Amino acid sequence: MSTSAYLFVKKKVKKRLKKYYRALRGDHFDNAGAVTALDYQVIQIAIDEVKPSSYIEIGTGKGVSATHVYNYLQEKFPACHFYTLEIFQEHYDNILLKYKNHPTFHALLGLSVTREETTNPAYDELEKYNGPVDTLRDLLKREFSEKKVDMVFIDSRKGSALAEFKLVEQYISKDGIVFCHDILNRGKGVEVLSYLQEHRERYYYDVLDTGPAGIIRIRFLNK
Repeated sequence: MSTSAYLFVKKKVKKRLKKYYRALRGDHFDNAGAVTALDYQVIQIAIDEVKPSSYIEIGTGKGVSATHVYNYLQEKFPACHFYTLEIFQEHYDNILLKYKNHPTFHALLGLSVTREETTNPAYDELEKYNGPVDTLRDLLKREFSEKKVDMVFIDSRKGSALAEFKLVEQYISKDGIVFCHDILNRGKGVEVLSYLQEHRERYYYDVLDTGPAGIIRIRFLNK
């Protein structure tokens, strides 16, 4: 994607934001949040800009995003360590098997934070969850106590995204970038966008119309 194309997806979002702004505050959302080709192009631009040595994805799912991004990193920055976190055993097993022979690919199983840090709908959804918790916090403390994370892609669930964002903010590098998926469909990006708006003096962010779900690109001021 060229710079002009990036500016286009940044500009055209204004109409959609204006249309959905009131609904953004609600709990109802369209869960058609597939990562699109435009999402990947925006992420690739950021990868080329940051030249990351570390990339964390929260929410592996079926592994489509992990595959696209990791393959691109292997092509451009093969030394970059890629971490993907997944709460469902089946998805975790599948991605682990796929990249078991790749030393820079790391799959982790469990809830990223604790249930008490989440809000609805995640809090209710996790009522009977009894798997590992605090996977993201454990990873950050273990691997990034003396270095920083360069890029993070939050694509987990509505109700946990804000807790995840606040956590990774403590570990992000000076020029690092965080993406949060699902904003224009009133998904998990809603809680993060509201927080960014309340603390706008700390962030530079763009809401990008990359498809039905959209994405937020966040950089940090005064790091």
